[in-house]
Amino acid sequence: MEPERRISGKAEGVISKISSDIRALNSSILVISQKIKYLVRNEKILGRNLLVLNKKIKVMQESHGETQSGNAGSFQNELAQINKRLEENAEAIAELQSDVENIKQNYAKAEQVSEIKYVIDSINPLEFATIKDMKELVGAKSSAKSKK
Repeated sequence: MEPERRISGKAEGVISKISSDIRALNSSILVISQKIKYLVRNEKILGRNLLVLNKKIKVMQESHGETQSGNAGSFQNELAQINKRLEENAEAIAELQSDVENIKQNYAKAEQVSEIKYVIDSINPLEFATIKDMKELVGAKSSAKSKK
């Protein structure tokens, strides 16, 4: 009878090992099934988010396309205004250049004016006698000599 117990004891050990392995596998399967449930749930959430984001992107692309065509018109208007201002500025610059050339040709420079001022100050024409003054002096002297 003892040999049967040894077999049954070995069988019980093998059965207990198989039973513990089955429990471990069962708990692993439960963990995996929970992870799969979370994956499925997250997949659904991501799918909804993708749909919402795609709709938003389409709306943005459509609005961007409309504003881009609107922006192109306003951009051309702004460009035309800038070109107009550039032309006006170019005309004003040409006019100013001609005025500067006119001033250079027709007016004295500061050096020339300072030279003239120096000459006038050194000569002092206010101290010169006029022809009328000279005639009066000559007439007064000649009348004085004839009276003597």
